[in-house]
Amino acid sequence: MFQDMNDQKKLAVCGGSNIKAPMRLDFIRRLRETDRADWPDICICRDGTGPSAPPLCFVSERESADRMNCIGLISDPSESLTALLRAGMVRASVGSLCAKDGTPCAPDSPEVWGFLAEYSVENKSKGVLDEAIRKASENGRGSVDALAYKVDYLTRQAVPENIILRTLECIAEHTLYPDMIPDPPVKFEQADAFGELTRALAYRLCGMNLRLIGNKGCGKNTLMQTVDWLLDVPQYRMQGNAELDKLDLLGGPTIENGTMRYRLSDMLSYLRDGADVVLDEGNTIKPECADVLHSLTDEARQIEVPGYGLVKMAAVSSFTITMNEDYAGTNFMNEATIDRFTPIQMAQPDSIAEILRRVVPTASDQSLRICDVIYCSIKDMIRAADGLEPEAMTIRGFVDALRAEPLLGLKIGLLDNVANKPQDAYTRMQLTELIESMIR
Repeated sequence: MFQDMNDQKKLAVCGGSNIKAPMRLDFIRRLRETDRADWPDICICRDGTGPSAPPLCFVSERESADRMNCIGLISDPSESLTALLRAGMVRASVGSLCAKDGTPCAPDSPEVWGFLAEYSVENKSKGVLDEAIRKASENGRGSVDALAYKVDYLTRQAVPENIILRTLECIAEHTLYPDMIPDPPVKFEQADAFGELTRALAYRLCGMNLRLIGNKGCGKNTLMQTVDWLLDVPQYRMQGNAELDKLDLLGGPTIENGTMRYRLSDMLSYLRDGADVVLDEGNTIKPECADVLHSLTDEARQIEVPGYGLVKMAAVSSFTITMNEDYAGTNFMNEATIDRFTPIQMAQPDSIAEILRRVVPTASDQSLRICDVIYCSIKDMIRAADGLEPEAMTIRGFVDALRAEPLLGLKIGLLDNVANKPQDAYTRMQLTELIESMIR
């Protein structure tokens, strides 16, 4: 990415192969034969829906519907361009023709390979957001620097301004459990302005409880950690399983110093005291056990606990269920429970290269490419008729393999953490053959 002296204008190098950008040479020829004053504006959009989908260039928005009209690819987009593309197409102008390394060229130069697209990153909301940050800090919702960091993150994710402003107003002022406020080292990345982050945050700000559905590794827990980090709300996670009973959810009698007393469950204690409770794999608990959640997750937001009394959820507290509908041991939750939670379907990423790069920044580009190719191959094998079971997919396995690569090498790391994770012998054999065919 190249930037001129004006911070509001940036340049991106557009080029690519003739196969992926069929109209590139025709467009460059057109620029060479036309006065610069008559060069057309262009539009930039993403190739696909994932956060890491590469941007493509077209002469007009209308032509972008047909990939055969592509006039250039941006292989290394800046963060500013990625953020703008989450909100929609970006209009740009052609700054100059350029060589492959991005150096501007004269139209008659034999080094001409592509062109530089100039786009604006002017933030028309900056003054409004700066004032909102100042007010939020004065109201005890965090330091100016911490709030500005959160706003910068939300802006890069293209979260609409009204939701950002509401977030600043709703950040918790204090908490009994400051050490339980998440601060995920890798924040959730959404594909567009109304992706999972925007919707989850908006629903939480409206006082709704969430049900996140998706395969393992799709970012369910990262999403909730990010939302609670933004709102400064502590998070208590509990694992759902078939053995969970009502005593685990409510609490029960206990003897302390020879005296019988009722001990409230951790779940209810945290909800009472202003934390977000996340129940992982909530569809593995018995449906009749989930009934106890009903009065907590409807308008009453309270529950009468026999032997203890009335427990009310704090205003900032929320209840979140994560679930995978395809795993063994899962149940259909009853309709009354389902109706109390707003569902968000989590998309399986088209590519994990950028996800892995953020989690394991020391990984080489070659290792990231190999992992991404294997990931895409596994995804295709799962989708195929009579394909692999969903348990064959594990993004965490790729992360662990990359972390161990400096000591064990990538192949051994992938065989242990990806191929050998499934319980099914046939699935392990298929994954082993795939990895061994990719890495000699």
